[in-house]
Amino acid sequence: MADGAVGKVIEIWRYPVQSMRGEALADAEIGADGVVGDRAYGIVDPESGAVVSSAQGRRKWRDIVTFAARYRGAPTANGAAAPIDILPPNGTVLAGEQPDIDARLAALLGQPAHLADKAAENVRSTYDHSPLHLLTTASLRQFSALRPESRFVPARFRPNLVIDTGETCGFLEQGWLERRFRIGESVEIAVTDHCKRCVMTTLPQGDLSMDPGVLHTVTMRNNTRAGIYAAVTRPGRVRVGDPVHALA
Repeated sequence: MADGAVGKVIEIWRYPVQSMRGEALADAEIGADGVVGDRAYGIVDPESGAVVSSAQGRRKWRDIVTFAARYRGAPTANGAAAPIDILPPNGTVLAGEQPDIDARLAALLGQPAHLADKAAENVRSTYDHSPLHLLTTASLRQFSALRPESRFVPARFRPNLVIDTGETCGFLEQGWLERRFRIGESVEIAVTDHCKRCVMTTLPQGDLSMDPGVLHTVTMRNNTRAGIYAAVTRPGRVRVGDPVHALA
């Protein structure tokens, strides 16, 4: 990599609604809580009062990941979520603020559901693990070599940033634990933990089919790890193409 960089940003992802498919960005503001607007909304189970995930409740909430969400404006770092569109797999477009949105979602999901602005409604969320999630092309290439019949693509793993590490093959980011990095001109992060994987990696979404072999490979070949979590130590803006430099 040029200038001593360990890699460069090739994809930036934001997920407006927890567990739904996200939107690819050319650039994004990174705040103390990660990509601004990331997972600002969630689907709440009225019975428990908690935000649910496609990874939990056996098959009850599995279909959430077949939906996609996108912002119609720019969310702000103070926690104010912008309006969103929700795109169910049937091809319709639902406005997040439409009066019957909960009824429409409930009909599509097969059980009562409530679309919540998580900060405004102060709802509980089980899977808010860490502000930022990174994945390298080295890991994706290694998994693909181990199981070429599966598609190891970022959408399976839902990272915020995909880092191109050149021709390197292997679980490179696993050695980044407790290290600090600068992304672009200003953003600095501290790697805090490995990312342990779950059934979400196997679920059908978009043009990806159901594939239990994805999780089996990650589990057996890398102790269920794929990618890393990081805290944001210096906020700023990141752009596709930004270099990633190790600081310590």
